[in-house]
Amino acid sequence: MEPVRYGVIGAGVIASLIASKLKPDGPVKIVAVADVNEAAAQKLAATAGGARVFTDYHQLLADPEIEAVYIATPPFMHKPMTIDALRAGKHVCCEKPFALTRQEVLDIIAVNREHPHLKVNCCSSRYHNSGTARKARAMIAAGELGELYRVHFEQVTGGYAIGTKFPEWRNDPAKNGGGISFDWGPYDLDWLSFILGDLFQPRIVFSTMGNYFPLTAERVPPCLNVDGRLAAEIICDNGLTIHWERRAAEHGPLRHNVEFRGRKGGLDLCFLPMGSKQQLHHYAYHGAEELKETILPDAAPVWDEALLYSISDLARAIRENRAPTNTLEHNVKIHGVFDALLASARTQQAVRIP
Repeated sequence: MEPVRYGVIGAGVIASLIASKLKPDGPVKIVAVADVNEAAAQKLAATAGGARVFTDYHQLLADPEIEAVYIATPPFMHKPMTIDALRAGKHVCCEKPFALTRQEVLDIIAVNREHPHLKVNCCSSRYHNSGTARKARAMIAAGELGELYRVHFEQVTGGYAIGTKFPEWRNDPAKNGGGISFDWGPYDLDWLSFILGDLFQPRIVFSTMGNYFPLTAERVPPCLNVDGRLAAEIICDNGLTIHWERRAAEHGPLRHNVEFRGRKGGLDLCFLPMGSKQQLHHYAYHGAEELKETILPDAAPVWDEALLYSISDLARAIRENRAPTNTLEHNVKIHGVFDALLASARTQQAVRIP
């Protein structure tokens, strides 16, 4: 297929990494880069093979050659930049988190309705691409697990290297949305939404959260003003309950545990290429036999493929005239959970999602 001509807004770490992984024969071609830091934009443009450089993203949006934009700026800029891009006639792939609130997503939807031919997705969909995720989605949709009643998602990651520094916005919830919740949480919820399909209808959230803290005088996380742990029970309209837990930088080992349980069978898998169960493990009783475990052959997640998935999926969606696997409607649900997560942790009460 003819590659989609992208303009990149924001020449930071993630955009530079993506540019370095793109293949010449792939579905994405970067033709322009915009950043207020001209040196950073020039460096990314060189990595992309000589793209044009702007220091004002509005100039990039005015470029008629650009078909789509990849927005890789701090989260508080996502809504205005996405709206500006849509009004300029560009498709949009936005970094995660897509927005700061559910209302911001609704505001973007209102503008997109004025330009219904334009497609929008979020990079929280990166982990849709693995064979294990797609197989789990197909099995659940086909009813192979029976009535699904419980999902358990638990992820514990390590501490930051000594001396790690973050830009100021990473430590400001007004600009970042939160800490680990808005950094990794969009991936978690988007992945669960993808696998569960129509079963992902979150309605009530009860949660607790806590900020990062120094592990020792020497091991101090670079973002003490934002959350470093969360635990939530999410109740869906159909009675399905999802236990969602994320923690980082604590006195304990890493953990990665994802379970789907139904009345006819269960699945264990991972959404990142880590943990002891990277393949898809299926469990079921048959007759009087003991519990049978079957390890399915579907491909586990791969970092580089996941990194490029969202920007590539939007490109293919444009050329194939289909919806990307992450849509604005998905992001309304995801940010409804985020709003409720924060409100429940603040009030210590269960919160209903509109």
